[in-house]
Amino acid sequence: MVQPDHAGASETAQDRWRRAALAGIAILTLWRVAILWFNRTELWVDEAQYWLWGQSFSFGAYSKPPLIGWLIGLVTRIAGDSAFGVRLAAPLIHGITAYVVLILASRLANGRAAALAALTYATMPAATLGSLLISTDTPMLLAIAVALLLQHRLAERSAAGQATLLGLAVGLGFLSKHAMIFAVAGMVAAAVASPSWRLARRDFLLALLVALAVAAPNLWWIATHGFVTLRHLAEAGGAEGWGLHPARALRFLAEQFAVMGPLAFAAFLLSFRGADPQMRGLRAMAAVVLAIVTCQALAGRALANWAVGFTVASSIIAAVWLIRHPRLAMVSLTLGLVVAIALPLLTVFGAGWRTGEGKLILARHLGRGEVSARAMDYARRQGVQVIAAHDRGLLADLSWQARATDLRIVAAPHKGTARHHWDLVQPFASDASVPAALLLLQAEPPGCALGPDESWIAGPGFAEGQRITLTLASHACLMDISSE
Repeated sequence: MVQPDHAGASETAQDRWRRAALAGIAILTLWRVAILWFNRTELWVDEAQYWLWGQSFSFGAYSKPPLIGWLIGLVTRIAGDSAFGVRLAAPLIHGITAYVVLILASRLANGRAAALAALTYATMPAATLGSLLISTDTPMLLAIAVALLLQHRLAERSAAGQATLLGLAVGLGFLSKHAMIFAVAGMVAAAVASPSWRLARRDFLLALLVALAVAAPNLWWIATHGFVTLRHLAEAGGAEGWGLHPARALRFLAEQFAVMGPLAFAAFLLSFRGADPQMRGLRAMAAVVLAIVTCQALAGRALANWAVGFTVASSIIAAVWLIRHPRLAMVSLTLGLVVAIALPLLTVFGAGWRTGEGKLILARHLGRGEVSARAMDYARRQGVQVIAAHDRGLLADLSWQARATDLRIVAAPHKGTARHHWDLVQPFASDASVPAALLLLQAEPPGCALGPDESWIAGPGFAEGQRITLTLASHACLMDISSE
């Protein structure tokens, strides 16, 4: 067992470990912020979509809760509407989360183990990737770390103020990503497994009420928009068909070696052989989150990052195991640092790098700006102010690229349930008196299109080698096509 720190002669040494960890986190965060300035990748579809959400500050959006949009909206108002501004919050939040992990780990283990836990979190591949792209996982992970710290403090000493903060952290985590529910289930499991994570009834009820109050506006938004977010989540989870798929579950678990780092995830798994009572609650929390998403993969579909909430607890668990094996701990940290340095450099120098099969390594993060620029130029030459598309990826980048223009980006008419955010809030108006410039990917212009048609084969990037077409089309024309 790795004991928490005790007052005495060793306290100075333990403080040195924590200061070293803080210095490492600070340097790594500064590196990540600096590299964002030179990042040559374009905004990914989700990033551009989140930016759009941040322009309205509503209580919900088609597929995710609203906090990511609010966050981007606030930061870009300070740092500017640039790719750097959109992504700036990501490395800063991961740095803060690593610091919270350090504080929590210091309550459960000695300074060396706490320092290793914080650096394990900061250098894990998921944190490195999450510092290059803005995603809903990033604020959720901070909310989980803060919630776990407050839960452990409250289990030691009841306090209404901290219970309120716990409810706020859980509520904000839910507004970051609905997968926060998995973390809450894990927190309940921690309380069942260990008294050191168990809250007094008063604190639990207060935290629950605050969390529900914070989440309520988003729940109201979902209910008043036909539960579209829940339908989207159900469809995403069963995209490859419901049933029992052991191979998918095994693949998902194997992917966690890449999410957390191979040695760190292996250490987390090996820790279950021990009986360290300090880790019992954390192990229960992490295991429940991982088990829930593994069952999703078994029954339908789960992406590698869907269980990322387990990494806050598992970083501490892995560190406590690794600290007993110093050589493995050093190798694990070294591997994490290599990825933390190399992956950001790829976004600066690797824009033209290709795999052995000739595909661009960063293809999905390149080429969208050129397509959007040609579409906007076409619209201006044809004297229209509306550009329509069916594809979410095209709409997302068009919205981003047209942010400083008077062009309107709308979803081409579609019969049936909303396919994406633009169907929901920015459809092609049925009373539009003028046609829209229609942007098509790998599709022929409809027979009722007004032309003139322009088409080309896309260059390097997300659609390399695919035909892209522009034409003019009326709302009635597009409605006729969608009815066929």
